[in-house]
Amino acid sequence: MYNIVLANSALELIPKEMKKKKSKIYKYDILDSNYYYREMRNLKDRERRGRPDIIHITLLTILDSPINHEGLLNIYVHTYDNKVLKINPETRLPRNYFRFLGVMEKVLKYNDNPLIKMEEKRLEDLLNEINAKRIALLTKNGELVKKTEMLKKYDTFLIGGFPKGEIIINEEEVDGKIEKISIYKKGLMAWTVAGIVCYSLFFS
Repeated sequence: MYNIVLANSALELIPKEMKKKKSKIYKYDILDSNYYYREMRNLKDRERRGRPDIIHITLLTILDSPINHEGLLNIYVHTYDNKVLKINPETRLPRNYFRFLGVMEKVLKYNDNPLIKMEEKRLEDLLNEINAKRIALLTKNGELVKKTEMLKKYDTFLIGGFPKGEIIINEEEVDGKIEKISIYKKGLMAWTVAGIVCYSLFFS
């Protein structure tokens, strides 16, 4: 089994300091920079937040991969505000973005979902809990992997679920070994990275 973790993901409820500014044309209680660009100007780490579309597309890519259909993946979303969503491999996420937001809003508000379980948890604690031993942290600044079959030596993959920056993690608090690697000489979108990882693990 392999673990894929979308780390520091830009998926969260609208912060309390922005509640009074809720958009009239946007009914979901999920932070989305497309609707709150101006209101987010003074929000801490604003360049890393408000992009639930990244999580939507990336999860669709992972869930529809052959390796997931074969039951060989554990899928997690770790959010900016330290929540962890464990995604059942058999989950059929809505293809429609706004329906996806509706599902995520309910999950983040602790409504029961038989296929998506949510807990308050730090990224470091998650990695220790799932007993991640050899962890690949995907970053454009990592050591370039020249052959995709080399990915199979890792049991856990950290992919940034945000638009800009690097994955924030305290490596000293993680029991397993973290290696920073790159699969291309330029930065790639999260769903592209996830697709390459999933198909490399299955077909290599």
